[in-house]
Order: sequence, then C-alpha cells, then structure tokens
Amino acid sequence: MYPLTPWIGACLAAPAIATALTLTAVESLRLADPEAPLFGGPPPATLAQSIIEGFGVEQTVQFIRRGQDPNEPVPVGDAEYTGGGTVHVSPLMLAVAAGDGSAMRMLLSFGARLDLPQNRYAECLARESRNPEILAIIAEHRGSAPPPDCGNRNPDAPTPLAAWAGRSDADNATHRR
Repeated sequence: MYPLTPWIGACLAAPAIATALTLTAVESLRLADPEAPLFGGPPPATLAQSIIEGFGVEQTVQFIRRGQDPNEPVPVGDAEYTGGGTVHVSPLMLAVAAGDGSAMRMLLSFGARLDLPQNRYAECLARESRNPEILAIIAEHRGSAPPPDCGNRNPDAPTPLAAWAGRSDADNATHRR
C-alpha cells in the first residue's frame, strides 16, 4: 500500500512540471523573437494593412487614435484589392471591399462619413460584393439620403475596389456617355 505513494505523487506532479517547462520555453521564445508568428507576428504598419489583413478593430483603431483621419484616402497596393496598381481610397471604402463590418462600424463611429466624395460609392461597392452585413451598416448610416447611382462603375478597372475608388461626378458623366 505504501510503495504506491511515490508513484501517485509523481503522477500528480508530472502535469504541473510539464506545464512549467512549456511555459518557460514559450516565454523564452517570446523574449528572443517577440514578433514570431506564434505571437501574432508584427503589428500592422499602416491603417490599410490593418484592414486588408484583418487585424481587427483592436489594432485598426490604434491608427485612428494616433490621428489618422478616417476620411483621408490611404494608398492601397494589394493585388487582390487593386489588381496590382496602387489606388488611393478611404479607409471606409477599403473596409467595404474587405467585408469588414466591425472596421466599418469603428470608422463610422470615429467620424467617417458616407456623404463625402471619397465614400460616396461605398454602397455601390457593397452591392457589387453582395455582402448583406455591409449593406445593412450602410443603410443604417445613410439615413434618408438617396442611394448613389451605381450605374457608373469604371468598366476598365481590374477589381471592384478599383472600379469605385476615386470616382467623381465628372468621371461618372464621362462613363455615362
């Protein structure tokens, strides 16, 4: 009966010892390389990168808190969103293209406005992407303003974001002809 006591004690202590060793190894790795993929990698360098790569509102809001204007266009050169070139778009348009409703809500709560020229075609982009969550957010914030004329898509653009980015009323008049 007593000869089993050391074995029982060892069996009870083994998980605690293994956990302590594992935590020590993980924390040593964190000290050696804090930006390793195990720890989430490096933080986003730009607001556009944060939205495109889905870093989430917690990371994206840091750019707004540091003074980034949520209505100020940002350069986007991601091939998936621009077809390889660089396009300047508002963070709100980028969030629509990325299908990131949380980023949209955050940008709108920090002053992004759908009625500004750089955001005017956000609803058109959302319609093209057929994302009901994004369309609902836009409808909620559009209020009683009339929807934009979405028949003015740039037919030569390689991606939906590029098709609606930087559109102005003068561009639309040209493309209607």
